[in-house]
Amino acid sequence: MTPVLPLAILWAFIFACHAAPTVLAPSDVPVAQLHHFRSWVQYAAAAYCHDNTAAAPGHKLTCRVNNCPFVEEADTAVLRTLPNSGLTLTDTTGFIALDHTNQAIVLAIRGGTSARNTFFEFNFFLVQTDLCRGCMVEKGFLTLWSAIRAEALQAIEQAIAQNPNYEVIIVGHSLGASLATLAAVDVRKRGHTATLYSFGSARVGNRAFAAHVTAQTGNYRITHTVDPVPKLPLVAMGYSHTSPEYWITAPDNTTVETDEIEVLTGLVNWNGNSGTGFPSPLDFHAHFWYLCAFVRVSESSCRARQGVTTHDTRWSFKVLLALASSGASWLLDLER
Repeated sequence: MTPVLPLAILWAFIFACHAAPTVLAPSDVPVAQLHHFRSWVQYAAAAYCHDNTAAAPGHKLTCRVNNCPFVEEADTAVLRTLPNSGLTLTDTTGFIALDHTNQAIVLAIRGGTSARNTFFEFNFFLVQTDLCRGCMVEKGFLTLWSAIRAEALQAIEQAIAQNPNYEVIIVGHSLGASLATLAAVDVRKRGHTATLYSFGSARVGNRAFAAHVTAQTGNYRITHTVDPVPKLPLVAMGYSHTSPEYWITAPDNTTVETDEIEVLTGLVNWNGNSGTGFPSPLDFHAHFWYLCAFVRVSESSCRARQGVTTHDTRWSFKVLLALASSGASWLLDLER
């Protein structure tokens, strides 16, 4: 039996094999842009609330512990909720809502909260997609997006037809951010303009896919310090990130200022989150703090149901176990 290489060796292998040129464009984000980040992330927070993802059409979006004042102060109405854990094998959910105050059509996709999400989320296999020529995306992400795709796109098309002057905003955190990336490409392929705000997204596809998304306008991929999720799947497995990256360098539970977000460019860039070391379970605090960074609430802020928090620590370890297993398998295949 071929021994499994330690994760430290795997990490060194990644740096050695991927010396592709990167471009660094360090700069502070404008005040207005930081305001947008603080505002639209609250829709990602609202997607963790069961009251919003199981609501009837016309429901006004709410957050039980006042963690989304931007959303609650707006004149909002849910158009459609996406299949929840009771309806789909994949346990993927979210909502499409109208924000009349800010004249926006918002698609918000919830992050992962269950073992079912984890099973589909991190298969690490690249598969073909018709989103663009030569593009491949992670199989699990494509499976999850496909589970809600038809309903989401239909609702967005109807909303655009009825509100032609509204902008389309697509948001997500964690798993929701990865699916939001696929959703944005799908919406744009249909000839619509869409702005994407992804918080803590994993790498979604290959270099061709990342380049295709990067060539489009309106992408804001936000990472935070040592968050391990954006480091997955590994670059050595054929994955690349979209550009630019907005890397929050501020520690947990602080107010983020404009000079604490670095703007980095390049499909493979080791100067931001990706260069902060191998993904570790000890660093998941940085992943859970995205919502707190902007709305100052605790990790368990918006409970889907009593006793169920937005994230399960066991889920975090399962992701890294999947990484270790898949990474080792990938290296063994390479040796053959």
